[in-house]
Amino acid sequence: MQYNTAQPHLIISEYGRHVQDMALHLLTIKDRRERSKATEAVIQTMTQVHPYSKDSEELRRKLWDHLHLITGFKLEVDSPYEKPAPEAFEVKPERLKYPKTNIRHKHYGKIVDELIKKASVMEDNRERDVLIESIAQLMKKGFMTWNKCTVDDNTIMKDLKEISKGNLILKDPSCLSHVHVQLTPVPINKPQNFQRNKFGNNNNNNNNNKGGQNRNRKKNKNKNRNGGF
Repeated sequence: MQYNTAQPHLIISEYGRHVQDMALHLLTIKDRRERSKATEAVIQTMTQVHPYSKDSEELRRKLWDHLHLITGFKLEVDSPYEKPAPEAFEVKPERLKYPKTNIRHKHYGKIVDELIKKASVMEDNRERDVLIESIAQLMKKGFMTWNKCTVDDNTIMKDLKEISKGNLILKDPSCLSHVHVQLTPVPINKPQNFQRNKFGNNNNNNNNNKGGQNRNRKKNKNKNRNGGF
């Protein structure tokens, strides 16, 4: 019996040991025509790892690249694609640059922050007032959604003024009274021994009734033994 720890290292583990053995066997086939024909069979076997993308041109290109990688770039066959260079697999991808934004009130989100900046540079008119009301309503929804609790309207007005550095002031606070968020109630766990049967009575009452019946039976049995006394 041969253990996996004693076998060669798997180059690409997702294809498994059998596919790697088949790929390495291609290097032992001397006839180029037979080797190319066997290579197509190996490629078809490798497509079973990706059953939903068999007809994808991008997938077939990736399978051929993986086959060359498994064989150590020693496979010489009639391939529909150019043989990749070993250096192409040694290049590390560039590090992703994540945006660095400093949001003091994270529960309001970046969209609210961008809307406040846009409203701050607008002219003082009715359109600006409507936008300020929409921003305040959005802030209240965000606060209640993430904190799972209600919030005083004065808190929203205070945060709006603070974030906008005093440029935005909500003129009509009554617009916040129409904002409602369905807060998920905390489920109450009932005791496990409290279960109703099909007759609508709970098990505790049934147990008490059974206990009383048993006591009456014992009392009657004792009376019979003592002659009715």
